[in-house]
Amino acid sequence: MPGIGIIFNRNAGKKRPFRGQIGEKLAFVLGDPSSLKETSSIDQIDDVAKTFMEREIDILGISGGDGSNHYTLSTFIKVYGDRPLPRVAFLCGGTHNAHAHSIGVTGNPEKLLEKIMRKYHTKEHFDVTRRKVLRVDNGKDIHYGFSMATGFMYRFYRELHIRQDDSQLKVAGLIASWLGSWLMHGKKIREVFRPEPGRITVGGETLPWEVNNGLSCSTMEKLGMGFTPYPRANETPQTFQTGAFKIKPRAFVSIMWTFKSGRIPVHPDHFNDITDHVVLEAERPVSYVFDGEIYHGGPRLEIRTGPPIDIILI
Repeated sequence: MPGIGIIFNRNAGKKRPFRGQIGEKLAFVLGDPSSLKETSSIDQIDDVAKTFMEREIDILGISGGDGSNHYTLSTFIKVYGDRPLPRVAFLCGGTHNAHAHSIGVTGNPEKLLEKIMRKYHTKEHFDVTRRKVLRVDNGKDIHYGFSMATGFMYRFYRELHIRQDDSQLKVAGLIASWLGSWLMHGKKIREVFRPEPGRITVGGETLPWEVNNGLSCSTMEKLGMGFTPYPRANETPQTFQTGAFKIKPRAFVSIMWTFKSGRIPVHPDHFNDITDHVVLEAERPVSYVFDGEIYHGGPRLEIRTGPPIDIILI
């Protein structure tokens, strides 16, 4: 069926049982093996995007987690250029599916695809939510996605990558180790929250800070583990939510639980607002996490509101 194209990331959710059977199940549900493209590298996504653009697909289904969504959409946006993107369906299947959960999509890939196929064949109306993406220019490359962060949030994800395990159990364990270091006034927690020189400008206004230890931006409300740190992420069609920090470790606990409840912390060393443009100018190259993927850029990061995407509510 030329109207639907599915991209299946072989590497997503490796630790899930029966992972190897998902591709076969999706092909069976789709009924057209040529419309299912399996990928295991970013370069392969570029070829898939060109093929699907030539076929003028109506719906792009992504089977994978947040990282799969990030790489796929970033590549498709670049390939499509000024042409409108197809409607997007998050089919989940990765280790982390915070993007899908933010818009109320849950389930396994084949069941979600079955729902789409049933509606598509019967020409039923699809409910969609329009979400913009972030456009992040790190001085070396331009990427598109939903949530990015520097500082202590980046260091959290970096440690998970070093451990090569970002399961929810390991995430919870890492948070617990941070709390233990905080209680013991340990060196580890001080290193995680170390401040770095840098100027942050939000919507043309520069924050009166000489140092910071974290900047985050998002167009999705949730980050996983029940945390909702961006309740205003989709407040307007043109803006995203941003948070900047120069907090000390002792403030981390109270701020974390405020995010857990979906509220915005009020703290003198925490800035939070919605905007369409953020710039971070540092003295050294900035490393950051973008939809769970690690990047190393130059000393200047520029984040803008990217193009809108219509995501199917399955």
